[in-house]
Amino acid sequence: MTAADSPVREMALADALEWEAARLADIAAGRRDAAAMLWSCERALVAPASLSRHPGFERACLHANDAGWPVHLRATGGDLVPQSPDIVNLSVLFRASREGASGLEDAYRRLTAPICGALSDAGISSCYGDVPGAFCDGRFNITVLGRKFAGTAQRWRPMTDGNAIQSHALMLMRPPDENMIATLNRFYHDCGINRVIDASAHVGLHDILQKDVSKLAQHRFLRMIAVLAHESLARAPTAKRRR
Repeated sequence: MTAADSPVREMALADALEWEAARLADIAAGRRDAAAMLWSCERALVAPASLSRHPGFERACLHANDAGWPVHLRATGGDLVPQSPDIVNLSVLFRASREGASGLEDAYRRLTAPICGALSDAGISSCYGDVPGAFCDGRFNITVLGRKFAGTAQRWRPMTDGNAIQSHALMLMRPPDENMIATLNRFYHDCGINRVIDASAHVGLHDILQKDVSKLAQHRFLRMIAVLAHESLARAPTAKRRR
């Protein structure tokens, strides 16, 4: 498999966050209806802006950077999350009409449907739910065998005729290693947050596929997600463009 064949764009985290912001602005301005991308980036921590208000945040950033995990802020909600070459992200952005009365749950299901569909195609059962001890835990985690495989977040921007929605899913190709877990827990400790992340609360695609763990199998899985995401955006009703 060559880089040109891959459904995943390898890019700098700052560029990926800029791409998301630009596509959201395009949708809000009526220049396009939707966009989707699978991407991966270098090792880093990504924190919601709300976390920067905690005492000790600057100290936490310094310690994380010294450990090789530079910190970036993001516009979507959620909690502290890691990024690395062993993580693949799905960004899905779209406009939703007011008539459709889309809610947070609808947007999450629209985001996660391609991932759950690809898992099902691979013979893997998945569901939604909290996973105690997982990073950025939430009820719209995608779980496999009771462990977190993917986490989700979203951001809404009101428009005159609906909403521009930015949604994001983070998928683990391999479960977090000891260094990642230690860095996350040190960050929380420095911020004065009583939270402990447990490596065993997570599962990676490498473990899920079990007997077929080749790069080709991973490629097929991610290609299926890309196809399903774009098909979903193509057939979904959207708000009318502003004139």
